[in-house]
Amino acid sequence: MEKRIVLALASISTILLASFALVAQIPSVSAQPENHLFWMLAGTAEGCSDLVGQDPTVDWKTPFQTRPPDFMPLLSQQNITFSNHWTLPGYGMIVNLTVPYETYVGLDHAWYDKESVTWYRLTVTLEEDGFGWIFLNATGDVDIHTFNNDTGVWWTTPSPFAGIKAADSGAMPDPGLDGVAGTADDGFGDGTNDTRGSSILMIPSKMHVDYWGSGQWNLLFESPWPQVFTTETAYDIVNEPNSELDGWNKTKVGQPWEFYAGLDQPGKQVNYGHPKWNAYVTYVCAWSVINQDTMLGDLDVIFAIMQKAIRDDCVIADVNGDEKVTITDIVIAALAFGAEDEGPGEDGTPGTGDDKPDADPNYSARGDFKPTRGKITISDIVRIALDFGASLTPDCIVRP
Repeated sequence: MEKRIVLALASISTILLASFALVAQIPSVSAQPENHLFWMLAGTAEGCSDLVGQDPTVDWKTPFQTRPPDFMPLLSQQNITFSNHWTLPGYGMIVNLTVPYETYVGLDHAWYDKESVTWYRLTVTLEEDGFGWIFLNATGDVDIHTFNNDTGVWWTTPSPFAGIKAADSGAMPDPGLDGVAGTADDGFGDGTNDTRGSSILMIPSKMHVDYWGSGQWNLLFESPWPQVFTTETAYDIVNEPNSELDGWNKTKVGQPWEFYAGLDQPGKQVNYGHPKWNAYVTYVCAWSVINQDTMLGDLDVIFAIMQKAIRDDCVIADVNGDEKVTITDIVIAALAFGAEDEGPGEDGTPGTGDDKPDADPNYSARGDFKPTRGKITISDIVRIALDFGASLTPDCIVRP
């Protein structure tokens, strides 16, 4: 506790001293609050779990069991509200982010477990608003380095607060006395400021796992699923000898808000207030929920998520994530033509004739754009082909 107080006092002093000088050039273009619908165009979700009384899954195949852990594009979505910019002394301009809980559509996937001869379904919901921050100047330090055990979440090296508790299990970390995560008074960061447009987004979601029985989905258990996203490096490790997941860890790397950061298309960086300054972002999360009480007993989970969120008015059928639609994108879907995903089939009901316990080896969720979801059809290939030659630029979508 004494160490935390000393660090906090030192952080306050740093902020007060820095407030006497501009730390970076303030963007020259003002902007008003904005609200946009964002789709998850690409991403992955990987997890390991240990529930008392069941065999642990330690192969990073939760929830995707028999195929790569890719999201289907344009299924998950959320609105993001961007506040007007405001000044944090010592850090320059900040934009607050809000994700209204009612706009959030999260992960939803069903699979068949051969050992228990049972269909399961994992869904992620949001019951309170998400929140976050964007550093408009290159003053934020937004990396996330944590370890987890039965006592909660702890900051670890190279965090400036290494060895200090970040949060209870299932809870969000403290953003510090100034209320902005990524500054000197919290455990975010690695000691080096990140480029402009760097960001942290906290989604206090909940995970639900159901099983199929008696002709319906029944709740097996539910647990907090805190998604603590960053645009930089996220690292987490389970450090609990009593857990089957002890030693399991994951690292993910994101990318700040484009086209404000100007990383993807050098020379085309835009100022804050440009119509497409916040066209897309890549958020990553590596986190654990350890010793979480459920109605079936204690649950340990470590999970890692990457998601590329793109504004609704900037969506193109970019399968491989290079901001343009080429023959490569079409080929990815074409090679998977006719292939089906694991799951209960088009009718969504286990125990019927279209069940698919194992995904076809050539199935690619990345190319699964159009109904029927879970199967690559000519509609998917046509959807991508219609965008052939289109590219995503600071002017949004450019077509040949």
